[in-house]
Amino acid sequence: MPPSITIQVTFDKTLQDITGKASHPVIMSQNAPFMFLLQNIFEEYPEIMEKYKPGEFGFTINGIPPKEYSPLFDGDVVAFKII
Repeated sequence: MPPSITIQVTFDKTLQDITGKASHPVIMSQNAPFMFLLQNIFEEYPEIMEKYKPGEFGFTINGIPPKEYSPLFDGDVVAFKII
């Protein structure tokens, strides 16, 4: 089993109104793909998908837009915003 890592997910003001948080640490397996993190966020906060449609979200990993299968590493910061 791969070691676990901690990813910091930050939310813009609009998403903070839904999540009640400015940021949220997520623990997952090393090299987990970005899409896996995204699925976890939408499962934890289903109100996001109820209120917004795909295509209305913007993401960066350490300031760089991710690809679907971009691997995540310990200490990465994923910024999540409504565009």
